Formats: sequence, C-alpha cells, structure tokens
Amino acid sequence: MVPEKEVVEHRPGLLILYSDGSFERPSDLDVPACADFDTSPNGVATRDVIIDGAEAGIWARIFLPRAALTLGRRSLPVVLHFHGGGFCIGSPSSAHIHRTCSRMANKSSCIWISLYYRLAPEHPLPAAYDDAFSALLWLRTQASLVMVEEREPTVNCLNDDGASKMKADPWLSEYADFSSCFLSGDSAGGTIVHFLAARASGENLSPLHMKGMLLVHPAFPQEAPRSSMELSNVKVSFFHTSALPPGAPFGHPLMNPLHPESPIDLAQLTLPPALVAAASNDPLLPGDVAYFQALRRAGHEAQFFESQGMGHCFHTCYDESSPAFAGSINALERVMVSFIERNRIMQGDTPGRPRAEARRSTELRTEILKQGVIRNPIQVQPCEQVS
Repeated sequence: MVPEKEVVEHRPGLLILYSDGSFERPSDLDVPACADFDTSPNGVATRDVIIDGAEAGIWARIFLPRAALTLGRRSLPVVLHFHGGGFCIGSPSSAHIHRTCSRMANKSSCIWISLYYRLAPEHPLPAAYDDAFSALLWLRTQASLVMVEEREPTVNCLNDDGASKMKADPWLSEYADFSSCFLSGDSAGGTIVHFLAARASGENLSPLHMKGMLLVHPAFPQEAPRSSMELSNVKVSFFHTSALPPGAPFGHPLMNPLHPESPIDLAQLTLPPALVAAASNDPLLPGDVAYFQALRRAGHEAQFFESQGMGHCFHTCYDESSPAFAGSINALERVMVSFIERNRIMQGDTPGRPRAEARRSTELRTEILKQGVIRNPIQVQPCEQVS
C-alpha cells in the first residue's frame, strides 16, 4: 500500500508542501487580459504574449496605458517586470500583480511587461533567472524587428518557403521606445532584476538601451531567519528552502549576491542606475541596505528609498482605496516614476516625450527630498534585524 502523503508545511491561502515533495498552490484570483481601454476596469489595455512556449511555457502580459493614444508613436518607455512570491507563487494574471502593473503603467506612462517565469520548487533557481534572460533577449528581438520594419516597410512578409516572417508585437511596434528600457521587480522579482542585470552586463543588447533597474523590497537574505521572521505569514526560510536546489545553505550565492563566495564581483559589472526601495518593518531591510551600500562602494549609481512604518511589499497587498496605505503607496510609486523619468531624460534622447515631464521630474525630486524619505549614501546607517 502506498503511504498517504502528509502535509509538511501549510500556509493558508498561499501554498501547501507535502511529504513526497509535491507542492500545491491554491487557485489565484486571476484577471483575464482585456485589450480594450474602455472596457478595462482600470483603463489600461492588456494582452498576453508567448515568450518561449515551445520549451518552458514562458509568457508575459503587456500593460499599455491610455497615454499611448496621446503621447505619440514609439514614445513610451518599456519596463520589463518580475513579480514577487518567493520564487514559488504568483503570475502576471494574479489579481494583486495585475493591479500593481496596471497602476504603474498608468502613473509612469510606460509599457509594462510582466513575465510569467517558472516557479520553484518544481523549477528551483536558476530557472527563474534563465527565463528572465530569455525574456530580455525576446525584447531585444522585438526591438530589432521594429528596426527592420522601419527600414523596409514594404518588404514581402513571406519567406521563400511561403511561411510568414516573424513580425514585432503590434503594440510594441507602434508604441514602444526601445531606447528607454528598465528592469523592475518586487521581492523575489527584485532579486531576479539583480541577477538578470549581472548576466546582461557586457551583453550587446542593441537596439535595446537599458536606462535603469528598480528593485522594490528585493530578497537578499543575509543570515538564517529567526522564527519571528515572517512575510505575510510565510516564513522566509520556507521560501528560501523551496527556491534553492536541495541542500543549498541559507544565504546561498544564487540568492545573495553579497555572499563571500559569490562568483559575481559588483565592481566588475556594467550596471544601469538602480533604485533600491525598502520598508522599515520589512525583515529583509538589512539585506536591502547592504545591497545598496555595496552598489555605491562598487562605483554604481544608486538611490535608496525607505517607506516608514510599512511592511514587505505592502504596495502589492493593498491598493489606494486603503486609507492606512494610500499615502505610502503613492509616495513609493511617485519615487519610482521620478526615477524612470529622470534616467530616461538624463541618459539619452526622449522622442515624443513632452519637456514638461522633465520639469515635473525635477519638482517631484525636490518635494520628495523635502519629506526626508530618500536617504543619500552618507545618511544610510547599518540596520538592526527587524523582528
């Protein structure tokens, strides 16, 4: 008789791990894509595209803001986004992820592309990093196809064998400004952003131009957690163990770029400017601060922002209708928008972008600095572990 599998770990509403190693995720509250601005509940058009369907089943959801209709052709920066969930849960169609990307697409007037990557423990790291790199190469291909279409608009769309030639995604072809691309990620997604940027360092991504990376509450665990270290009722150690290959110790270099045995030397990388956003009540705050300081010591441009009195990824768990969180959500997202606008303007041409946005970016920066919520590298102090 085959013994019944037993529940080893149960996190209500999130995941169940069984004694035979199998994993169960409850059904997400999925939001279907809607390509119509007028019928979409938030005014953002969305559609799903295949990135690598043949092998890994990787896909992405494109979030197109209504601003696309007024800002001009090929004028919207592109943000390649990676959701959080401890490398184990989540999808671009999950309600909270869809809501967050829709909100940011609207506020930033950017095209957001949210990736579905393979999840642990079925696919432990570095599977998610490999999928992220595949998505970046897919985006480079899209940019190249747009260049070909621009150069040869009347070329026959069939190959010699009669098969259709590859064409760029119509939304990206019409609206994307590939000279202004950004990487973004929350929690585990922020970890993916770092390792993707490191892997792409020195890579010829032309005609893509990477202008910045946004790491929001990234997961860079520095030490084994205490029992009280929990994120939304999910133990850090549980996600850590599930995401890494069997037997990997806590703080393994696959997840912690600051590990003494990490093969990656930050000083040797070519990285775009970084925004590291943290929260004062997040157990992962010390790792976020340490990562920011390491970037600065290695000579990279980096900005640090800390949401006071907030916990891990509060901006994805709640929306602006929650009075207790609305102010903090708006402050964080204004910093993100300011970072995108400033780095796009400072590092290159901004086709189709009104000059007023440059002034607004400067005004936002000044206002935020007055609030005292952005720390410069001199002001950042080592943090005690938050219990």
